[in-house]
Amino acid sequence: MSKKTGHFWLDFFACFLIPAYTLLFAGSVEWFGTNFSVIAVTGPDHYRGFIYWGVLAGGYFFVMLSRMAFRLPGRWMRWLVRLLAVCAVLSLAYALAIPYLPRYFPKYAALHVVLAAGACVLLMVDLQFIILVFRRQDPVRWAGAMRFCWCMIIGCAVLFLLPGMVTTALEVFFTISAALLARRIWLLLNTDKY
Repeated sequence: MSKKTGHFWLDFFACFLIPAYTLLFAGSVEWFGTNFSVIAVTGPDHYRGFIYWGVLAGGYFFVMLSRMAFRLPGRWMRWLVRLLAVCAVLSLAYALAIPYLPRYFPKYAALHVVLAAGACVLLMVDLQFIILVFRRQDPVRWAGAMRFCWCMIIGCAVLFLLPGMVTTALEVFFTISAALLARRIWLLLNTDKY
C-alpha cells in the first residue's frame, strides 16, 4: 500500500467514519442526561449499533497502536504499547458484552462502568506514552501532539465534572478526539512536514 493510499484510509477512518458513526449512534438524545451504555439497552437495534461502534472504534485503535508500536526504539517499549493496546481493547470488548442494567444486575453494571472507563484510561496512557517517547527525541516536533493530549484530558474532565457523570457528550468528545490524536501521532511518525 502506498503512503498516499495509507493516508487516505487513515483520514477516512479518523476524520469521517468514526466521527460520523459516533454522532449517528449518539443521535439527538439529551447528550448531558444519558450515555452510550443507557442508549444501548433501549432496544435490540441500539445494542447492535453499540456493538458496531465498539468494533469500529476498538479495531481502529488496536490497528493504529499496533502499527505505532513498530516505530518505538526499544523492544520493551514495543511490548508495553502492544500490551496496553490489547488490555484496552479487551476492556472495551467486555464492557460491550455486559449490558448496563443497574436495576436488575447492579454488580454487572458496576463492572461494565469500570471496564469502559478502564479502556479509555489505557488508551490514553498508551497514546501519551508514545508521545513522550518521541518527544524526548524531538521536543519541538511533538509539542503540538502533547498539547492536543492535555487539551483532550482537560476537555474530558470538564465534560465529566459539569453533569457529574459519564455522558453522551463526553463519550462523543473522547471517541472523536482520541481518533484524531492517534491520526496525528501516526502522521508525525510517517511524514516530515506535519
